[in-house]
Amino acid sequence: MSLWVKICGVRNPEEARACVEAGADAVGVNFYEKSVRHVTLEQAAEVVDALPTDFPVYGVFVDAARQEIESVIGVTGIRGVQLHGSESLADAADWDLPVLFARRVVEPLDKSLRAVLTEPARYRDKLRLLLDGPGGGGQGRGFDAGILERSGLTDLSECIIAGGLTPSNVSAAVRHWRPFGVDTAGGVETAPGMKDAGLIREFVDHARIA
Repeated sequence: MSLWVKICGVRNPEEARACVEAGADAVGVNFYEKSVRHVTLEQAAEVVDALPTDFPVYGVFVDAARQEIESVIGVTGIRGVQLHGSESLADAADWDLPVLFARRVVEPLDKSLRAVLTEPARYRDKLRLLLDGPGGGGQGRGFDAGILERSGLTDLSECIIAGGLTPSNVSAAVRHWRPFGVDTAGGVETAPGMKDAGLIREFVDHARIA
């Protein structure tokens, strides 16, 4: 199966279309107000409207109430939910849309992260685990491979890896971990929040070559 590639933090239709043209499988729009990639509901709706109707657009939320998320879904038409805060596995359950459940790889390992890595088949139909660096979403810091290796949790074949991935290092990361997919935001930007079509294409190409 081909490696799944997501470009996160897109902020306008032009960036979104560049992702599609480069061959990405999904994009993310960030609703976390403290992020440099934060979008309004109107901007998110413009991104969704600019893409094919079956192209996945994930909304990134950090500790948002479920009612708030459901409202955003209704207004913008986003097609997936990415939970990127301290949400529990219960918070990630029972959605009608695909769910990305993001966890930071730090010691000690989060119990929900360990649960999904230990029994991935149990959660396959409910969510996809996204592993991020210690700084969380969009900080450009990869996770310490040793943390997972010391825990004996090195099968990431059903996970998405993120954190500090760029066109220059994504091939090595894919070869090492053999993940289901990869995700980047800052790794394809010329400045915080400013995506570059050339870097997006390089990232997708280098990820798939690996």
